[in-house]
Amino acid sequence: MTFTEIDGSFGEGGGQTIRVATSFAVILNRPIHVTRVRAGRRIPGLRPQHATTLRILQEICGGTLEGGNIGSTEFTFIPGKPESRSMTVDMGTAASVTLALQAIVPAISLSGSTLDLELIGGTDVPWSPTCDYFSAVFSESLRRIGVTFTLDVVRRGYYPSGGGKVRVRIESCKKVAGVMLDARTDNPTISIISRAGMLPERVAEQQLSSATSQLERNGLYPEVKSIRVEESSSPGSSILVSAVGGSCFMGADSIGARGKPALRVGSEAGLKFARTYNTKTCVDPHLADMLSPLLFLADSPSSLLTPEISGHLRSSLHVASQFVPAEYSTEVRDGACLISIRPPTAK
Repeated sequence: MTFTEIDGSFGEGGGQTIRVATSFAVILNRPIHVTRVRAGRRIPGLRPQHATTLRILQEICGGTLEGGNIGSTEFTFIPGKPESRSMTVDMGTAASVTLALQAIVPAISLSGSTLDLELIGGTDVPWSPTCDYFSAVFSESLRRIGVTFTLDVVRRGYYPSGGGKVRVRIESCKKVAGVMLDARTDNPTISIISRAGMLPERVAEQQLSSATSQLERNGLYPEVKSIRVEESSSPGSSILVSAVGGSCFMGADSIGARGKPALRVGSEAGLKFARTYNTKTCVDPHLADMLSPLLFLADSPSSLLTPEISGHLRSSLHVASQFVPAEYSTEVRDGACLISIRPPTAK
C-alpha cells in the first residue's frame, strides 16, 4: 500500500496541515502518513479537535487509524468509503467545532456522502472561526463551488468551558466548480451580528456600538445590525462583521474574554473588517486558506484575490499539491495577493 507522506511541520506547522490532509485522504480515498505533527508549536502533537476530527472520519469511513490520540506526533489514516448516516460526538472540551467541520464538511460532501452530525464542544473560541463566520461566510463560499451544508447552533459554547451544541447537515456534491474571484465588482451589504450568552444584553449592545463606530471611522456603514442574547453553557460573547455576495466573501469576528471590555471586542472586529474590506479584494485571508485547497479539485481554473498570503494559506496550498498535481501560483497585485489555481482536470 502506498501512503501519501505529509510533513506536519511544513510552513506554519499547525492544524491546517492536518485538516487539509485528512480531508483530501477521504475525498480521494488515499492513505496518508503524517509525521512531525505540529512540531513547532508550544504544545506539539494532535489537540482535541484534531483527534476528534480523525475519529469522526474514521467512524464514517470505516477506515483504519493508528496514532490518532491527543498528543500524537505521528499518525496513519487509511480511509474507507464514507456511508451516509447520522451521529453525535461530544468533543469533551472547548475544542473548536468549526475547525473540526472545516475538514469534515468537504470530506463527506466531496466523497459523495451525506451526514447529519451533532457536535458538542466550543462554538466561539480563540484561534478559530466563530459559528457565525462559518455559517455566513464559509458556508456561502462553499455553496459557490457546489458544496452545501447547514449549521444550526442549539447552544453556544464559549472558552474555556465549551459545552456548546451544533447540528450540521452535509449534502453530497458530485463536482467542484471553479471560481474567478480576482476583482471586486460589487459591494454587498455590510452586516453585524453581536451575541452574548449568560451576560447582560448591554454586552452585546456595546460590542455592536463599538464595531459600528470603528467601521464608520473607516468610511463603512453597516446596513444590517442585530443583537442576540441566548442560551449558552457558560458566560461569553462574540461578534461578526461580514459582507457576502457577488464577488465578495469577507468576514471578521472577535470573541469576549474575562477582563476584556465589550467595547474592545466590537472594535477589534470592526477594525479588522475595515482593513480587509478597504483593500478592495474579494476574499478575506482566513477564507482564502480554507477555500483554496478545494479548488485543486475543481473542473475549471480559479483565482482568489486576498489581502495577504498567510502561513495557513501556504500550508493549505502545499498540502493540496501533495495530492493533486495542479498548477498554482501566488503573486502580488497592487498591494494585494492573487492566488491562481489550474487543476489537472480543468477544461
